Amino acid sequence: MLARLRGWVVLAYTAVSMVFFFLVSLPDTILGRGDLAMWFAKFTWSRSILKLAGARVRVLRVPQLPDGPLIFACNHESALDILALVASLPRIIRFVAKIELFRIPVFGWYLRMGGHIAVDRGNHSRAIESLRRAGAAVRGGTSLIVFPEGTRSVDLRVHPFKKGPFVVAMEAGVPVVPVAISGAGRITPKRIIAVYPGEIRIALGDPVDPRAFPDKSDLLREVRRRVIEQHRAIGGAGGDPDDAVAAAGREGTSARAGAPV
Repeated sequence: MLARLRGWVVLAYTAVSMVFFFLVSLPDTILGRGDLAMWFAKFTWSRSILKLAGARVRVLRVPQLPDGPLIFACNHESALDILALVASLPRIIRFVAKIELFRIPVFGWYLRMGGHIAVDRGNHSRAIESLRRAGAAVRGGTSLIVFPEGTRSVDLRVHPFKKGPFVVAMEAGVPVVPVAISGAGRITPKRIIAVYPGEIRIALGDPVDPRAFPDKSDLLREVRRRVIEQHRAIGGAGGDPDDAVAAAGREGTSARAGAPV
């Protein structure tokens, strides 16, 4: 009962504070920059929500990262992943996210005006266009966070990855940083509004140079292998290293067994 109550309190605070920061950063976003919105998100908004939720974020490993744009590829356990990563990653970043999030009032406007990239997973041609926009953003100097599983994991394991983010990395020639996150899924379980205080652990791996791989599938497998290794190292369940590539159009599903997760 307390977890449900805390969940509704956190949800209400998130909505109200989102409107506040949206209005404060509106002049900057209207000018097409979005940097002020992301500054608020990194240093104020995300950290206040995590604190209210009782989520303690501990970054266990940060390698030396090269200058310039990067693509951070992370497993996905919870809606809190986004907040924890925004607050912790050593970059001001943008997201590649499903288009459904961009249809949420205020939040969706915030995403669009802040330069985040929507992916319509139900429309192949629009999805390809989204990848082109993501590639252009990265080549222009923007670092991105991507969740290659495509959706949150119910069983907290690392599931097969979609190829899209690695197409962007190959075309842009930008390093991919494997990121593992563990613990967030226990704080805010999927499909219910409830918050259980706890610790979120994050580990960043060494950047992977896409130029060292013959194609996107090989790059995907190597990045996912490292994410699984790091996930286990920080207390996560890891995943099946052989079941690497998600079937087309099936996010969060085992490509081998076809079992929804």
